[in-house]
Amino acid sequence: MDDLVRTVSAKSHIAIVVAALLVGACETRTTGVYQLPTPPNRDVVSFTQAPPVTGPTLGQTNDCKQGSPGYRLGAGDKIRVIVLQDTEFSGDYEVNAAGGISARMLGPIQVVGLTVGELEELLRERYRSQGYLVSPRLSVELTAMRPFYVVGEVARVGQFPYVSCLRVIQAVAIAGGYTRRAGRTRLTIKRYYATSAEEEYVTEDTLVEPGDVIRVPERWF
Repeated sequence: MDDLVRTVSAKSHIAIVVAALLVGACETRTTGVYQLPTPPNRDVVSFTQAPPVTGPTLGQTNDCKQGSPGYRLGAGDKIRVIVLQDTEFSGDYEVNAAGGISARMLGPIQVVGLTVGELEELLRERYRSQGYLVSPRLSVELTAMRPFYVVGEVARVGQFPYVSCLRVIQAVAIAGGYTRRAGRTRLTIKRYYATSAEEEYVTEDTLVEPGDVIRVPERWF
């Protein structure tokens, strides 16, 4: 009997000690989680320079050919001629491989190398000189520019519709991306209106113009 009393007393003593420890712990903590340690003193870093520019500059972006008054027509361009006096003279045309269109009532006309403004003046002169319209009021709109081409180590070789301010890396993405054998340091472009047959080395940020041919070479190793 005495042993039983001593055992119960010992257990009660242990329970009291544990409870006291828990109460003390609750008094020292203000939250239910342990606080993070205080970080050591460090010098405050201040950035004195602007972040690096990884993309093309504003000047390069402004070189886009979309809507440029100096854009010259070529095979594959699509235009719309609107004649206000008579809608029968209006029409949509695509510049053919020979560089011409077959305008309403006028027949074949060479337009390759002309700007939209120059084509407007040419059509006015033709309609006036051939007696169709006394004072032609017409406008020419460029509805779609000629496609660009990607050849070499890309997933899909061929021609693709041109989009405004297109860059080489975007053109490659449109062509399905690089193949495993593609070399990215010797990319070249054959410009549509280049004066020679030579290709020029470019980077992934280089602007692509309508009708250009991009070549992605195979890497050497």
